[in-house]
Amino acid sequence: MLEYPEARARVLTAARFLGAESVPLLESLGRPLAEDIKAREDVPPFAKAAMDGYAVRAADTRAPEGASSVELEVVEDLPAGRVGRKAVGPGQAVRIMTGAPLSKGADAVVMVEQTEKSGSAVRILRAVRPGDNIGLAGEDLKKGEIGLESGTDIGPAELGMLAALNRATVRVARRPRLAVIATGDEIVEPGERKAPGQIRNSNGYSLLALALGAGAEAEYLGIARDRRSSLVRKIRGAGDVDILVLSGGVSVGDHDLVKSQLESVGVRPVFWKVRIKPGKPVFFGVRRRQLVFGLPGNPTSAMVTFMLFVRPAIDRLLGRKDPGPRRARAVLTEDIALKPGRRHFLRGIIEDAGPVLRVAPYANQKSGVLRSMVRSRVLIEAPTDAERLEKGREVDIIFIE
Repeated sequence: MLEYPEARARVLTAARFLGAESVPLLESLGRPLAEDIKAREDVPPFAKAAMDGYAVRAADTRAPEGASSVELEVVEDLPAGRVGRKAVGPGQAVRIMTGAPLSKGADAVVMVEQTEKSGSAVRILRAVRPGDNIGLAGEDLKKGEIGLESGTDIGPAELGMLAALNRATVRVARRPRLAVIATGDEIVEPGERKAPGQIRNSNGYSLLALALGAGAEAEYLGIARDRRSSLVRKIRGAGDVDILVLSGGVSVGDHDLVKSQLESVGVRPVFWKVRIKPGKPVFFGVRRRQLVFGLPGNPTSAMVTFMLFVRPAIDRLLGRKDPGPRRARAVLTEDIALKPGRRHFLRGIIEDAGPVLRVAPYANQKSGVLRSMVRSRVLIEAPTDAERLEKGREVDIIFIE
């Protein structure tokens, strides 16, 4: 059996960046950038009002000694989207809306809440300083400055930045195409009639969801039965995808046919069995540039091994800098007894979100208990030789995202 770090390294060595493509802005969401994005102009391109109020010269807002306010002449009303025609001179103000270009001569904006209208004038109730309530040209980005670096995952804020930088199309990593095949005579699809001894197929859907969440284009190819003809037909039907994931049939039982049938259609084994729990009988192979994973059939084992091996492969194909789920450190809130010999990945519950993360193992760690993945938010990683992890010890955790 391979140790986990070596198995993961072999997956990452086989996974190669798929290249880039240009897509419309909205289709870039969730994908890594494949280019640096520079500002072609200052952002914002002009000084603007950050509040509804009055554009003024700050020096004119100081009331004379003994007075509680100062009155200024209003020379223009300026909404957003228009450029002012009049400059602000001594003793003058411009009524201005949020986002409108700052009037010439003005160096501050008085919030409307700190003013009172007085006919064609305005009474300023509180003095301001130069720069108050205005946004400066280029204070977000200067022309030529890099706003987003290559490799950045595009989320809502990044999408907004791309729009602000006038990018209607953007160059991003090509999404890997992934197919999921569930295997076994004992599983049936949701909604279908279930015979005695059969169970619902959960793996096909949880693995598909994990793939979509990681940024792959994923499709579910259905169930392959425990017959060579059924397996081979399904496997051959996925010949053009970048990643093929099968669940079940990878152990050593008489009906565990996945490993042998993968080899029969040209998949070269890279490893089979990793010293981990759950998920020891995990298979990884390659067919030309296609990455092929045979994951265990137990629901939690399938999901955990997907996170440990398939997710890093997806990230590497997408060109992400740090492949795999997000990691952190947390403090155990109770003791954990372990059987040494395998690296453990225990489902864990974050008990509070204070300045220090604290984590406890889910009560039932059996690999068939899917509820442990529903309730847990992290995996607690325990070293291969550990017999006990004491309360108060700091441990590595992997977020279930």
